Amino acid sequence: MKLPCGLLVSVLALVISGCATDSERKTTSGSLPPPPPPPPAGEHYTIRPGDLLAISFAGEPTLTQQVRVDWNGLISVPILAADGKAEVKAAGSSPSRLAERISETARSNQMLVNARAQVLVMEYAGQAYAVLGQVAQPGRYTFPKGVPAQLPIEEAVALAGGCTRLARQSKVLVKRGTQVYEVNLERLSSQPDQARVIIIPGDVITVPERRF
Repeated sequence: MKLPCGLLVSVLALVISGCATDSERKTTSGSLPPPPPPPPAGEHYTIRPGDLLAISFAGEPTLTQQVRVDWNGLISVPILAADGKAEVKAAGSSPSRLAERISETARSNQMLVNARAQVLVMEYAGQAYAVLGQVAQPGRYTFPKGVPAQLPIEEAVALAGGCTRLARQSKVLVKRGTQVYEVNLERLSSQPDQARVIIIPGDVITVPERRF
């Protein structure tokens, strides 16, 4: 049976409208899942490319250095070679095991008689989040040192300079993995009894522009 032209157009419009509605339903309803436990530290942590390490030697304060593990898993430790060009494999080791290797190398190369190195992870690779849209300073931010890599969303946005006057704070989006969650930042800021929204590494916060 043939449909009249006008009716056919209306049916097609409804189908297209339905498809568009489905494509727009990317935002997950409900609260963000609770943050995972913090990454293991100390002996149980495995150094990764991108980590920032602090290397020091007992009794040798002038030899302290900070170095970023490159994407091949290597770090440069000048004290380990007479020409100042020495690379050490860091990725895959614990901080204490890497410290032992550096100490052994320094002693075997006779660069330090009684070398006792210490390695601390100053900044973990991937321990960052991004803030986009209507904030004063959009960009990628690392979590503050000395605390678990978790921040309330209000603090995470504040570190990006806070929202601009054009921000639509009632419809802030948080992308975590493949899911996108909608957060009413305005309500969180004005009603302290609201459940906290915690930002973790890898999250992307987008503050949209409000509609006039």
